[in-house]
Amino acid sequence: MFLMLAGLVSVGAAQTTDTDVQNALSQLRQARQAFKDAKALEIQEKQQTLKEQVQAKRQEAEARRAEAKKRREEQRKTVLLKLIDIQIKHLNNTKERVGLMPNIEESLKTQLNAEIDKNIQKLNDEKVRVQNASTMEEIKALAKEIRDIFKSYRDTVKQIVDAIHASRANDAAAKAEERLAAIKAKVEELKAQGKDTSEVETEIDEAQGGINDTRDAIGRKAFREGNEDIKGAYQKFRDIAQKAKGLQ
Repeated sequence: MFLMLAGLVSVGAAQTTDTDVQNALSQLRQARQAFKDAKALEIQEKQQTLKEQVQAKRQEAEARRAEAKKRREEQRKTVLLKLIDIQIKHLNNTKERVGLMPNIEESLKTQLNAEIDKNIQKLNDEKVRVQNASTMEEIKALAKEIRDIFKSYRDTVKQIVDAIHASRANDAAAKAEERLAAIKAKVEELKAQGKDTSEVETEIDEAQGGINDTRDAIGRKAFREGNEDIKGAYQKFRDIAQKAKGLQ
């Protein structure tokens, strides 16, 4: 379980060049090594206990083993605290990037930042619980909880990405609809002049269909598909412009 936690954060850590994060990673590696050393010492003392035949020496070995176990659990706590600190740094960096993102509404930024703040608060609460933990069972249970929070954060990141894609796609669809409305108005003028606009009107309907498909794709979070649909609508705009010139 501990190794899974360490691996999870290592993936995220590779994505940032923040000096504080790098320092924290260095401290985490040291803490992990100390944990491994303490665990190895505990195993060694356990083996020594089994070999001791004299009761007094056995008791001494048991005492050394207990001390090694205590040091191991202290290092386990240290590692968990380092993991939490690194993840909090990632969350704060994510929040900063969200604030700098162009082309998304302030209301969306507020919503996303609220989700990030919620995850940061969870981690801070877990940090206090780890610091106050006194038994191996408590620490192991907290390690599982922290792993689940990390998974939840990955879900939050996905929600952020989806929300940004949706915001940009909706903006593109709205602009396409504005342009299509202007085209419709121009075609109506040509129609009022007695021009045969039937072919152009067919193109308009197809362009509207592309925009509608974009809206549907956004709802399904199929953003790549929606992007292709909106490209198709703009191609129709260009076709309409060419045909409208022939009617003037």
